[in-house]
Amino acid sequence: MTGGRRALLVALSVLALVAGCGVRPSAVITGGPAPVGPAHGTGLFFVTKRGLTLVLRPEVPSGSIDDALALLFAGPDPVEQLQGYRSEIPPDVRARTVTVTGAWGTTVRIKGDVGTLPDAAVDQIVCTARYAAPGGTPAAVTLAGLDGSRGPLTCGHPAVAALDR
Repeated sequence: MTGGRRALLVALSVLALVAGCGVRPSAVITGGPAPVGPAHGTGLFFVTKRGLTLVLRPEVPSGSIDDALALLFAGPDPVEQLQGYRSEIPPDVRARTVTVTGAWGTTVRIKGDVGTLPDAAVDQIVCTARYAAPGGTPAAVTLAGLDGSRGPLTCGHPAVAALDR
């Protein structure tokens, strides 16, 4: 046997041993759905190409809806903007006060008209308020503005729905 054939035979033998090491093909094994539920940080809802998205800021939550809304109205930070997050809340709209009105919900009073707010902006405010509510989510959020009110409204985002369980 020549050196070249011997090397080829050794290579084929090693390949056969490695190929037969006991790993058998199987069907795709999924990890299941992504976990949902409360997480640490301040939860803000911004808009991406995929729709309304929860963004967790590492700030320690104060348990205040006002604080979370102040961060929301300031908009996505530069890193979040680079990642494609944006706000549909017009720059002239700001929260004045938040009044917790009872077990049925929370009222968010804003500077500006609520009737002309884009639906995505309403969703951002409502979902952020519900996510930030101390002790769990309020049943609903009413937006009150210079032109009246909208609501009571709820948030159908999975991150907020998980808190309702």
